[in-house]
Amino acid sequence: MTDAVRTLAARAGTDPHFLAFAVAEYAAAEGLDEAGVLARLAATPDGLASARLCRMPRPAPVGFNEDVDRIAAKFGLDRDALAAVAKHGQVVADLRRAVEDQPAESAAPVLAARDRPE
Repeated sequence: MTDAVRTLAARAGTDPHFLAFAVAEYAAAEGLDEAGVLARLAATPDGLASARLCRMPRPAPVGFNEDVDRIAAKFGLDRDALAAVAKHGQVVADLRRAVEDQPAESAAPVLAARDRPE
């Protein structure tokens, strides 16, 4: 595996369209370093780097399962662990989109205690 592929996989960790995003978010939530992620997914460094460049599995149950099965088989990952990682990433991505989609004018004003008239 070239360093370029690993570099690209690391960059994809900020884009919710890639599995790298799910892996990064899952690792942060679980307090895992790279070795911990590799162990959790039963992955090799090259296999995980390549898997990170895959698109996020489709959200529909049938599509999700098919995508997870294919990625796990192609890169030698633990299927159930990969499913948990991908679901976590999808939830985080959905929450971020929901927060970003909130119009500013719908936010209720918040007053601090010191804003109270004397």
